[in-house]
Amino acid sequence: VLKLIQADRPRLLIADEVGVGKTIEAGLILKELQARREIRSVLVICPKPLVAERKWLEELRRFDEQFVHLDGPALRYCLDETHLDGIWPQQYARAILPYSQLDENLLMGKQQGRKRQRGLLDLDPPPAFDLIIVDEAHHIRNTDTWAYRNVRYFCDNAEAVVLLSATPIQLGDNDLYTLLHLLRPDVLPSRLEFEQMAEPNPYINIAVEAARSAGDGWADVVAAAIDQAAATPWGRSVLLADNRLQQARDMLASEDDS
Repeated sequence: VLKLIQADRPRLLIADEVGVGKTIEAGLILKELQARREIRSVLVICPKPLVAERKWLEELRRFDEQFVHLDGPALRYCLDETHLDGIWPQQYARAILPYSQLDENLLMGKQQGRKRQRGLLDLDPPPAFDLIIVDEAHHIRNTDTWAYRNVRYFCDNAEAVVLLSATPIQLGDNDLYTLLHLLRPDVLPSRLEFEQMAEPNPYINIAVEAARSAGDGWADVVAAAIDQAAATPWGRSVLLADNRLQQARDMLASEDDS
């Protein structure tokens, strides 16, 4: 919650293990945002079984939040009303949408005889939700799918976005890049920035493991690993400017080895 509300842009990927309460974390984020400002519209995107099992509906009810499910007719109504009024209809302002609805027709629209069925891209202005919650976000790791493109559309026009996934990495770190790029394309415009940002991680992990083991000469191992992390391009441009790096070095140089 603190990480989201203190960010320069409220975007977050929560990648906790299965069964430790990611849904509850999302509920806490919603309540905290509401305590700070008015949250009028919230969209939860999740797999269809979680809609059928009413999981999100019941979890949000624990937070005194009333949501509705968006089926095909309701979604079509929302698009038509948004086109006419310029805003998403109030009765569906807190809604749960299954991935199964995120197809080509939703985004692009389609022609039915002489009548055009509008898609999201036809809406001007686009629907702007105060908060988007995407559960099991690994379902959108493939950028060539309509699910990804629809979610990207909603997220690009949202004030705050939270992605939830116990397994954000399934086929290598490209999956992780896809999700982080969706959240913050301004910070990670390409794979190059992602790889530079990740380059210090092995050295930082060595430092963490050495400090936790507290074996003989652990402080020297930590100090050397920190120096290696700081010597990477990302380390030189970002880590060296972070006061916490110097604090860590000062602690390692002190007599206190607790």
